[in-house]
Amino acid sequence: MLSKPSKVLIRSRLWLRGSLFIFIVLVSCASHANTSPELTMFDSKGAMAAPGVILKSDATMTITGLINHVVVTQHYRNENPFAVNARYVFPLADESAVHAMTMQIGDRVIKGEIDKKVQAELRFQQAQQAGQQAALVRQQRSNMFVTNVANIGPGEEVQIELKYQEVIDYRSGTFALRFPTTITPRYHPINGVLQTREQSESPRVAKQPAATVFTPSGWITPIYSSSSHSDTAQSEFSLTINIDVGLELVDIQSKYHQIAIENSAFGQYQVALNEPNAVDRDFLLEFKPLQKEQAQAAFFTEQLNNGERFGLLMLLPPDDHFTQTQRLAREMIFVVDTSGSMHGQSMEQAKSALHYALSLLDSNDSFNIIGFDDQIMPMSNKPVPANDFNLRRAERFVYNLQADGGTEIKGALDAVLDGREHLGYVRQVVFLTDGSVSNEDALFKHINAALGDSRLFTVGIGSAPNSYFMRRAADVGRGTFTHIGSSAQVQPKMQQLFDKLAHPAITQLALISDAVSQQLEYWPSPLPDLYFSEPVMVAVKLDNQSAITLTGQTAQGPLAIKLNTQQGQSAQGIARLWARQKIKSLLLYNQQQQVKAQVESLALEHQLLSPFTAFIAIEQTQSSTVAEHNVQAANQLPQGLTMRLPQTDGQSRLHILLGCVLLAGFVVLRLKK
Repeated sequence: MLSKPSKVLIRSRLWLRGSLFIFIVLVSCASHANTSPELTMFDSKGAMAAPGVILKSDATMTITGLINHVVVTQHYRNENPFAVNARYVFPLADESAVHAMTMQIGDRVIKGEIDKKVQAELRFQQAQQAGQQAALVRQQRSNMFVTNVANIGPGEEVQIELKYQEVIDYRSGTFALRFPTTITPRYHPINGVLQTREQSESPRVAKQPAATVFTPSGWITPIYSSSSHSDTAQSEFSLTINIDVGLELVDIQSKYHQIAIENSAFGQYQVALNEPNAVDRDFLLEFKPLQKEQAQAAFFTEQLNNGERFGLLMLLPPDDHFTQTQRLAREMIFVVDTSGSMHGQSMEQAKSALHYALSLLDSNDSFNIIGFDDQIMPMSNKPVPANDFNLRRAERFVYNLQADGGTEIKGALDAVLDGREHLGYVRQVVFLTDGSVSNEDALFKHINAALGDSRLFTVGIGSAPNSYFMRRAADVGRGTFTHIGSSAQVQPKMQQLFDKLAHPAITQLALISDAVSQQLEYWPSPLPDLYFSEPVMVAVKLDNQSAITLTGQTAQGPLAIKLNTQQGQSAQGIARLWARQKIKSLLLYNQQQQVKAQVESLALEHQLLSPFTAFIAIEQTQSSTVAEHNVQAANQLPQGLTMRLPQTDGQSRLHILLGCVLLAGFVVLRLKK
């Protein structure tokens, strides 16, 4: 017979083995659920149905001057023997002005109409319930959109075509355009907007009836397929870029993808994506003209049929204007996101960026580093001098940073923005994050209220950061946005950023009309500060002005540049860009409901998607059956993202579960003694 200690030991072993077995099974199930590459479909009663809707996407870009005109086509092909409703959450460029939509079914083409969002949603729901084929495109964020397609028949293909335009970036003599292909999973703060029924459902399961599954309110969560080698065709994507800027280009390169380049005529180039699985990271193309233009400003104009005139101004002061100025003492605050969505390559890139930034500090500077997830982790309680001792201390602090927990950006902003004026030195906050949050608007209002004379510079980390948050946070923070998409970019990108930060900016920028009685309406408003090699783009309604003047303040004194509005180069789409920028500024600096009427009116007048408008297309012929099956197309997880989803607390759910299992085993053993 076994002694009592022996029995306890055997029981302990059995409980440990059982706990380990349960843990392995749970990990295996979670891993299996996360790596399935197929579309997951459920009928109106919540029962799983076989997947069978294939999604393909094509994009064609045409660049003329500073404006990029883009056509995106989504192909939904239903390979089931029954009709389905489909939904797709997808990204576009954060500055895109979506102005047209069509739906094609076979040879039939139905032009989309812009309508108030609530009315468009109601019309879509009625068409869906009546068995009509219909499509609805809405803006969830300025860089995140949702397409719903109702009643796709068996074996049928429906094409949804979207058109948008944007201004391409131009910095340090280099043009750049970016096309997002996937969405980083967003963190939803607990104290954010109350959840709707759609929010509370599992991201892979839609259990509402078919008539209400795609009725929309609140946040619609993307679903993810983590495998980049899926046997299905859902991730097929093609991209063609036609460049005609009127200049010979000396260098065209894609930072993260393979491309093929053709040069058919002088100044005309065609670039094609040449990579099969390319939807797990943003596409970035950069190109340089053979010779830099010497002009300080570029000016484009457009006149509409009703006589209204609009202008697009790009100001880029010469570099030596800044490099000859005296460097000012600075207080540098580095804020680094250590939440779960930064795990993997993003965290390594952030650490590399911080190490390099520390090496660029001057002995006259002071600094601090603050890490954050759902908790704040400062290196020091206050900024310290940038001497050898403190720099070595900072390097150890950066080395020990680990990614886990939720993305509570508001707490980090509270720790660094104090709303005060700082006399005798320049206070600059460098914020490194992937921006994977869903409460962006609340954060913009918070930055605006607490900024003081600090300047906020955002550094987007990772293969698919939330550029909507990053760019607008920098706009409100009177700073700039920098994107680091790979480890190879850390040094050049941080060097460019510090070149800007090390020298005074042109502040108090404004546009004034030479006609004293007239006030110009220009956007963004207020204009951001202007930094080294960093252009400012401004869209202006010209009316009858023959000349306008750009004014500002530099370290050497006032700046004034006069522009003749009759000499601008002719371009198409500037009116839409003006309206898009006005909508952006209205929403950025005001409560949504206060400016809803203005935004709605502008969007309807210029045929633009906005938070209060949507595109709707309805086929009038009724289908034979009403679809009772619903499917949501999956996005690819961003490259380098090794976690499943951002967590809402500081611990992994599996760790908590394991702890509970072991604790239960310990309690049972104690009770049986």
